[in-house]
Amino acid sequence: MKNKSDPTDIQDGTLTEPQTDAESSRKPSGFPLTFSGVAFFASTGWGRLFFWQSVVAAAVAGSLMLLFGQHWSPVLNSAIEQLPEEGGLTEGRLEWPENHTGTLAGNQFLSVIIDLKGSQPHGQTADLQIELREGSWVAGSILGYLEFPYAIDTFEVDRITQIPWWGSRRPFLLICTSCIIGLSYCVISLFLGLIGCWASKTVAFFASRQSDTTSLWRLSTAAWLPSGALLSMGCLCYALGLLPLMGLLVLIPVCLVVGWAYVLFSPLLLPRLVDSGNNPFNPLDEHKDLNPGNLPNKPDMTKSDNPFV
Repeated sequence: MKNKSDPTDIQDGTLTEPQTDAESSRKPSGFPLTFSGVAFFASTGWGRLFFWQSVVAAAVAGSLMLLFGQHWSPVLNSAIEQLPEEGGLTEGRLEWPENHTGTLAGNQFLSVIIDLKGSQPHGQTADLQIELREGSWVAGSILGYLEFPYAIDTFEVDRITQIPWWGSRRPFLLICTSCIIGLSYCVISLFLGLIGCWASKTVAFFASRQSDTTSLWRLSTAAWLPSGALLSMGCLCYALGLLPLMGLLVLIPVCLVVGWAYVLFSPLLLPRLVDSGNNPFNPLDEHKDLNPGNLPNKPDMTKSDNPFV
């Protein structure tokens, strides 16, 4: 009876050792949170990678949708209800009644302010503060302020026009914005995976590991799955009020460090390259690993008819 541990498998005339039961039963499963789980993507297809990317993208989009729907949407609803009966953009300039300036609506997450001259000190009243001025609008946070010109030259900004417009499009705008950000994670992770592929290839080369470019691209892209899951949890905690904005901003570079750590250390768990030990310049090594039945026949000198042998 043949023993399972005997090297009896023959492939192209070369003896190979069969896989042990532990190696054959070792299959990828679950979300990749470990270095070995990320390394498994080098031997699996793109379908499994895209599946887990879609899961992380849905988590990011869901956490942002909670933030937009629970904290931003009520502020925008209240701001639109406070709009004057007449107003709008004319040739890129905001026309607004002087008696309707000040804070329209706001909470700790979002605040909308009307300041035509930009001369009133408002301070930082929310995590994201939007100020509408006469010739531009300003977005401010704890990181600073950015000023942008109005992209539309003529636009009606009044209660009669904007209440039905916003009410009919609000769900679709919130869902589309969240989904676009979630899909942006997939695109960015693929781009970072393409860049990190060469770092993983360098590590795999010096560690004598599998160094196929396509496999390492999947691995380096999968390295950003744990970072995406960590970022989605941070966004969820921020939307629930469990994490301040500064904590969320600190979490972003932490996610970058975690992603690059998986890019650099996961290739060390790839299959090791085995050196055959054959010398390509030695003709005697040509048949070293062949099956004995395939070796060239040698003349039997014992059955020779030469009496002097």
